[in-house]
Amino acid sequence: MIGQTISHYIILEKLGEGGMGVVYKARDTKLDRDVALKFLPAHLAASEQDKARFVQEAKAASAINHPNICTIYSIDEHESQMFIVMEFVDGQTLRHKGGSITYKQAIDCGIQIAEGLAAAHEKGIVHRDIKPENIMIRKDGIAQIMDFGLAKLRASGSKITRLTREGSTVGTAGYMSPEQVQGLDSDHRSDIFSYGVLLYELLTGQLPFKGVHETAIAYEIVNVDPAPMSSMKPDIDPSLDAIILECLEKDPRERTQSIAQTSLDLKRYRRESSRSRVSRITAARPSYQASGSSAAAVPGTVSASRQAGRLPWILTGVLFIATVASLIYNSVNAPSNDLSTVRFTVPPPQGGVLVGYAPVISPDGQRIAFVARDSSRLVRLWVRPLAHFFAEPLAGTDNASYPFWSPDSRFLGFFQNGKLKKIDVEGGPAQTVADAADGRGGSWSASGVIIFSPNYGAGLYQVPESGGEGTIVTTLDKSRQEETHRFPHFMPDGKHFTYLGRSSDKEKTGVYFSSLEDTARTLLVPSPSQAVYVDPGFLLFIREKSLMAQSFDAGKGAFLGNAVPIAEQVGRNTRGNGFFSCSAGGILVFLEGESGDERQIGWYDRTGKLLETVGAPGDIGDMALSPDENRIVFRRGDPQTGNQDLWIYDLLRHTESRFTFRGTVDDDPVWSPDGSRIAFDSNPDGVRNPYEKVASGAGTERLLWKFSTNTVPYDWSADGRYILLMQDNPDTKSDLLALPNFGDKKPFPVVQTEAAEDIGRLSPDGRWIAYQSDESTSLEVYVQAFPVSQGKWQVSVGGGGAPVWGKEGKEIFYIAPDRRLMAVEIKLLGTSIEQGIPKPLFETTIDGYDLPNRYAVSRGGKRFLINNSAAGDSSRPANVVLNWRSEISRK
Repeated sequence: MIGQTISHYIILEKLGEGGMGVVYKARDTKLDRDVALKFLPAHLAASEQDKARFVQEAKAASAINHPNICTIYSIDEHESQMFIVMEFVDGQTLRHKGGSITYKQAIDCGIQIAEGLAAAHEKGIVHRDIKPENIMIRKDGIAQIMDFGLAKLRASGSKITRLTREGSTVGTAGYMSPEQVQGLDSDHRSDIFSYGVLLYELLTGQLPFKGVHETAIAYEIVNVDPAPMSSMKPDIDPSLDAIILECLEKDPRERTQSIAQTSLDLKRYRRESSRSRVSRITAARPSYQASGSSAAAVPGTVSASRQAGRLPWILTGVLFIATVASLIYNSVNAPSNDLSTVRFTVPPPQGGVLVGYAPVISPDGQRIAFVARDSSRLVRLWVRPLAHFFAEPLAGTDNASYPFWSPDSRFLGFFQNGKLKKIDVEGGPAQTVADAADGRGGSWSASGVIIFSPNYGAGLYQVPESGGEGTIVTTLDKSRQEETHRFPHFMPDGKHFTYLGRSSDKEKTGVYFSSLEDTARTLLVPSPSQAVYVDPGFLLFIREKSLMAQSFDAGKGAFLGNAVPIAEQVGRNTRGNGFFSCSAGGILVFLEGESGDERQIGWYDRTGKLLETVGAPGDIGDMALSPDENRIVFRRGDPQTGNQDLWIYDLLRHTESRFTFRGTVDDDPVWSPDGSRIAFDSNPDGVRNPYEKVASGAGTERLLWKFSTNTVPYDWSADGRYILLMQDNPDTKSDLLALPNFGDKKPFPVVQTEAAEDIGRLSPDGRWIAYQSDESTSLEVYVQAFPVSQGKWQVSVGGGGAPVWGKEGKEIFYIAPDRRLMAVEIKLLGTSIEQGIPKPLFETTIDGYDLPNRYAVSRGGKRFLINNSAAGDSSRPANVVLNWRSEISRK
């Protein structure tokens, strides 16, 4: 074909040939540039499957715009031959270039390949044939991934998702993952394994798995652990060995779960190596593997039809509002010691309750944002200008948590449904900033950086305000038994920050001072919650139940003088969120009491009538009713110690006793069918894993299975053979697994799709599973066969979550988005089911329709044990203090 003109391309030379195509260098006469044309080989042209795979390569690669991936321009056909037009890369393959690459260049190359793969995986694309021949090194040193001919498009809605069928072997001998060798389905972690092989070979000059023929190589890949690279090249650092060997784990669950994390680890290794060469030894951070767009309401612009339904924050009148506005202005613009301290309260929305997060005042001191459940039972973000009568809810913020302001007081950051989001308080949809499976606070710097805690067992991450993938800022110190870093707060320079570091050793919990530019950190003060900096130089923190203010040098991270109390009985929740905030000008807002939303377990009849309360109210979370209905196991938080332990309440004796003493977060209790054992999850190493313990409390806990991502128990089959689990999955959000209590006891997936499956419950006969999923436009309840799926039926209508089977298997109950308890009649017909029309029973005040273990059903379905909001919380006001600094001057 050399010299031919195809379309407007002149073929110049043949560049190479592979199993999925012949590649030529060509000249694009229209755009006057060199390109590469890849043609489907003639002997494969008749195969519709190969044509489809060829098109898939183009679609897969063209979906990615990244400097480390070869750019696809278009796809065309000439005389029944299909071809792809792609970027011409002037360079050599890694196979040809590898021998001349230095150690430092190999690390740089590895980082670039990892970043390119991360971009592909983010689009749902798995390459499945990573090898040196498919990596081009340009003359300028940039590495680019080529040949997506074997890519598997995993994105939802793709019509081509399994071109290479399950059970076939795909890839190149020596570089395939164990799951590829065995013909099993593979995902992005297969690329991570092949990447580990490639980098191992690049650094040592040898493949980790050897053999005289493909079968011998395949055997080693599946059965033989590779030798450490340092055993062949002693100058290779053991920390680099650890990074690569983690990519080469046989079991995908034990393997590095994100290639983006490998890129971060290599960058950190490169940085620390450079520092060590100049004798600047610093502690490397260990890797961490982290798991509504409607228009917002504009405050003050409510239509007449909504005017009557507005939820007022009742003050005392227009005159008082004007006075407050004047005081706010003066408190910001006048010296603090020239003004008197002013205190007043602001009630929650009428008929509602402030949910247990700190209300946050904007940096300019003009508005308060808070999370509240209103009279319709919806939990949303609300914004209330201090100089106005009314607060307004922000649309698209349902189930929001831990809000924080942008430095210009225009945006609110918050956490919702596994994401860190932001929203313009003047109107506009909520926008996703980053993944955050279960966020625990954030802070926004003037330079446009957001630092945040993505979940309860992690260090802090940072991300640009425009959005992207979070990068690690702090890591947990296991020598201090640290469990979490959370609730950060930036200093004015936008580099230094404080955060709460919690440890299972309560004596080591406190507020720390650190920087984005350095791993060093300093313990400032023992405290159970966060600290907040206020100009012209005060740090606010909680000691016992008092809010303290102490002079503070924000540049050096050092206290000056003594701490002075400025508010008493300041509350906090058990997660370490102190219920206070302060504007840049010094306007303080706080709540009194402990958790903002105490719970009370009680028995209710089918009409919603309270029959009796059970135990004392408090920070009560997940619960489970024993099979004989004589005991309840539930999680209770201790606001003084921060412990989250399981307790057992005896319904016959009306006594309560502590069940776990781990000093960790113990949650999601499940009774064995005979009531002799309790399964639950705990996080001693920062990852939630399933444990079990004898229900009498005797003995110690036993780990059921070690998972690499958060995995929690939800149910135990009536025959005792299976425990049903939910596992966080970075690729598929969350999946339902079954853990057998027999045989090899190896867990296996039950429901695993691109959607988030959660809260699975087994039917009394053990043949069906009900669960919630977000596969449609809303969260709904579905039923399918167990353990092997045979069809699927949607049970809920108009949204629903947290399903529970009636003990007789004739009803399924679930919670609607408005917190009503719903009931659906069910007929189980062998291989199918029939369901009736969902009927509302009564309203609840549980803290979420998508949360597990908030209610249980008695035999016969006549009574319901519900963890509702405790009475008396709805009227607790927010306290506002102006000019508190003048009191400090006097003290």
